[in-house]
Amino acid sequence: MRARATVHAEPRRQRFCRKQRSDSLWRESRQTIRRWLADVDPLVRDDALTVVSELVTNAVRHVPPGPDRDWVMVLLGIWDGFVHLEVVDPGTADREPRFAPLDAGSLRETGRGLGLVAALSVRSGTHTAGPHGHRVVWADLGRAVPSGPPGTSDG
Repeated sequence: MRARATVHAEPRRQRFCRKQRSDSLWRESRQTIRRWLADVDPLVRDDALTVVSELVTNAVRHVPPGPDRDWVMVLLGIWDGFVHLEVVDPGTADREPRFAPLDAGSLRETGRGLGLVAALSVRSGTHTAGPHGHRVVWADLGRAVPSGPPGTSDG
């Protein structure tokens, strides 16, 4: 038997200022997700915390600073069967979104975050939004976690 968690019709939003230290921004985004997903399966919540960490880190690392570019927004929606998580940033000069996860076994020191996001989610991707080309990177995390051995269902 599965408990039914809250379904939110409108996504929750939180805007964070990039002017603060990146570790503070990372910590605040994780605390927000932890609070928003307090009543969701702990395994899904842990996956969401990892995903938001990776996506916020990428936004801080890859989006150049400038006027009106000191923000990152996290959005979260909870629906039957999945949690939808988005990280929106001001975008880059490269208007074409790229979502190219590296193989988890890659020997590169950086760049495995999107591979981790892809592995933890049932769907993920990116697109640009609005007239200013804001980048949206998103992931859908499954909420149904099997309780038995692989190949079984608690249906």
